Amino acid sequence: MTSKPIHLERAPDKILPFPDREPWLPERIQRRQPAVEEALRASFDLPGDPSLPLYRMMRYHLGWVDAAGEERAAPSPDRVLGMLCVEAASAQIRDAFDWEPEGSQEEAERLQKEGAERSLACAAAIELMGASVAAHEDLQTAAQRRNGQDALWGVWGPAQAINAGDGLHALARLTLLNASQEGADVALTLAALAELDGAALAYYQGQHQDLQMQERVDVTEEQYLMMARGKHGALVGAAMAMGALAGGADEPLAARWRASGVALGAAAAMARDYREVWGKGEAESGRALNKSKLFPVVVGLQHGTLKQKRALGAYYFKRVMEPGDMEGVRAILDEEEILRRMQDVMDHEARGVFQAIEHDLTILAMDEWAHVFHGIIGERR
Repeated sequence: MTSKPIHLERAPDKILPFPDREPWLPERIQRRQPAVEEALRASFDLPGDPSLPLYRMMRYHLGWVDAAGEERAAPSPDRVLGMLCVEAASAQIRDAFDWEPEGSQEEAERLQKEGAERSLACAAAIELMGASVAAHEDLQTAAQRRNGQDALWGVWGPAQAINAGDGLHALARLTLLNASQEGADVALTLAALAELDGAALAYYQGQHQDLQMQERVDVTEEQYLMMARGKHGALVGAAMAMGALAGGADEPLAARWRASGVALGAAAAMARDYREVWGKGEAESGRALNKSKLFPVVVGLQHGTLKQKRALGAYYFKRVMEPGDMEGVRAILDEEEILRRMQDVMDHEARGVFQAIEHDLTILAMDEWAHVFHGIIGERR
C-alpha cells in the first residue's frame, strides 16, 4: 500500500508531531492478505445454498462482486483485522535468532507457520464480524459508499442490509465452529468464540454511546475513550487476542494482546478524528457534520475557555451543521492549550498499545510491531 500524505489546511505547527498520514500497512502485514482472503472466501462454502441472493449481498458488501453478482476487477479491500490476527499468532514464537542450538531457526519457522495456519479460521471470523457491524453502521450513519461501491443499504434497502449484516455475524460464528469440526482444538474454538462475541457486544455498546453523544455537548474525554475503546478498539483487540490464542498463548498473554489491540483501535480513531477536523480527504466522510463528537471537539468542549465552549456549543446545538461551520470549529480548536491536551491524550493511548505487550516480545519483534502500529495509527516514523 502506498501511503498518501494528507495536506493540512491549517497545520497546527505549535505542537508536533500529530498523525499526518492516511493509515498504511508495512509489507510484514500485507503478506498475510492472500491467506486471509482465501480463508474468508472459504467461509462461504458453509451455507446450505450459497446461491441465494442473500449471499450475493454479503459478497457485494465484502467487495467481491458488483450489484449484479459479477466479480469485480478491483482488488479486495485490505483485511486488516484478519492480517493482524494471523500475525499475532505467528508472534507467539520467539525470534529465530534467539533459538538454540543450530538448526532451531527452521523449527521456529515451522512453529510460526503452524500457528498462522491455525489462526486463519479466526482471521476469517473476525473479518466477517467486522463486515457485519459495518453493514449496520453504514445504515445508522447514512454512509453512502463502502469499498468503492454504493453502500449495501443504498442498493437493497435498510431491511435487507440489516438481514445481511446479521447473516454475516452468524457466518462468523459458524466459521469457528466448522474449524472445530475439522480438527481444531475445542478449547481454542470456545475461547475464540468468547473473544468474538465479547468484541461484538463491546462494539455495540460503543456504537450506542457514539449515537448518544451526537446530541450532547457535555461529553468528557473519559466518555469518549470508553466509546472509542468499544466501537473502534474491541474488534482490533479480539483479532489480536484470537491470533495469540491460535499461536499457543495462554489466557493472561492473550489478554495482553487484546489490551494492545483495544488501545490501537482507540488511538487510530483519535488520529482519524484529528484528520477529519484538520485534514483533507477524510473530512469528506461527513462525520463532523452529523454532529459526531470527534476527539478534538471533545477536548475543546471539556478544556477550552468558557468563551470557546460557548462558541463550539453554538455550532453543535444547530439543527443541521453546514460545511462552512467546520471553518469556525477549526478556528476555535486551533489553540495551543487545546492542541497540547489533544497530543497528551493521544500519546498516552498510543503508549498503551506498546506497553501491553512490550515484555512479551524481543527487541527485534517489538520494533517490527511498532512499525505496524505506527502505520495503522497514521504516524510518520
